[in-house]
Amino acid sequence: MNENNAVDLNYFISMQESQPANRPDHSAKMWDQRAEVWERERGCNRKGNERVTSAVDFLTQRGVLCPEYDVVDIGCGPGRFVAAFAEHVHSALGLDLSAKMTEHGMKYIREKGLTNAQIRTCDFQTLDIDSAGYRGAFDLVFSSMTPAIHGMNGLMKSIGMSRAYCCSVTHLSVNNPLKNRISKELFGKGPKAQWTGRWFYSQFNVLYLMGYYPETSYQNRHQESRIRADEEYADLIMESILPDSERSAENAGRILEWLKSHADEDGTLCEVTDTCYGRILWDVRNKTERPEYRSADQEG
Repeated sequence: MNENNAVDLNYFISMQESQPANRPDHSAKMWDQRAEVWERERGCNRKGNERVTSAVDFLTQRGVLCPEYDVVDIGCGPGRFVAAFAEHVHSALGLDLSAKMTEHGMKYIREKGLTNAQIRTCDFQTLDIDSAGYRGAFDLVFSSMTPAIHGMNGLMKSIGMSRAYCCSVTHLSVNNPLKNRISKELFGKGPKAQWTGRWFYSQFNVLYLMGYYPETSYQNRHQESRIRADEEYADLIMESILPDSERSAENAGRILEWLKSHADEDGTLCEVTDTCYGRILWDVRNKTERPEYRSADQEG
């Protein structure tokens, strides 16, 4: 790679590697707790399958969900994508940091009667893909809204696992008027830009400068649901609107009281969320040497 492109590449790599000041907790313990919440939401049909259906349709149209393909979903959570992919491909594997996610995911797979799908518990950031036998083992390496592949370590391992395609889905923006109102009325804070599209933007540029041909597409999702005014949801709101230094039992209690005072007679509120997702799809077999895009006198 020429010198100037290397400078540009290092800039976008630094964006991939950097973390926000108030980075959410991504420990196995946190995801175990989140797994229990998501399982209850699935039981009452609060968590829809729109994102899963959209991903399957998109990948099918691009010809990357074939009957002979082996697919892996990194940071698979409760296995919704794994189960959906398994209905179209030879085999589907999910990897997740949380043992609870794995437990609920395998339960879901068994309920679906799928025999070609499996979920394993592992920390992808420390996973040795050679020892695990995963290098070049999959026709599609998929990830959706997971911190597992953020940074060059995760990105390069996901590429190393593929013998054909990689697909990464990330948040670009999200707007939740209910959370914005609570943040403003209780804490005097304006809307928090929880997602800025930084990882999407930097990942595209990293891949392009490395010589790949990343294809981008976008999905907008409007969701309306009834949420219960309880401690569990109050904690979720606190996590999304307040920095670590302000997350306390006292503030969670304030949020809970606000929810209860604004709930309908059945103890629920209407939550509206508008989200935009960005998808990047690329073929690891299709790579070139990029020309120099700027001359030395343009540096700086």
